[in-house]
Amino acid sequence: MAIHPTQDTPFGLDQNVAAGLAYLLGPVGGIVMIVGGGTNHFVKWAAAQSITLWVTAVVLRIALSIVGSILHILILVIFPLIMLVGLLMFAAWLWTSITAFQGKEVRVPIVADLTTRLFASIL
Repeated sequence: MAIHPTQDTPFGLDQNVAAGLAYLLGPVGGIVMIVGGGTNHFVKWAAAQSITLWVTAVVLRIALSIVGSILHILILVIFPLIMLVGLLMFAAWLWTSITAFQGKEVRVPIVADLTTRLFASIL
């Protein structure tokens, strides 16, 4: 999608900069951009999806670590899965950050649907 019409953005930033920072700075950036005010849908979406993306990755890694701790034999399976989650998160972080700075809306598969459900009242 192309750059959206200018609307009220957090801290008076350009919408692509605010959205890019929401992704680049992880969940903290997402929270700052949501709390920072503004009515720009593009920025709010980026902030909400950033929070959802990071929290989902952290929860998934913790869950895999707990399963690996309980089932010591499966550590050879769990450890590569934890590394895969980290690699996928890094790729998603780069993709969302770069695309948002370009002014394009990003919808990460699975995470976008979860974001829509979790942040329905804000979006």
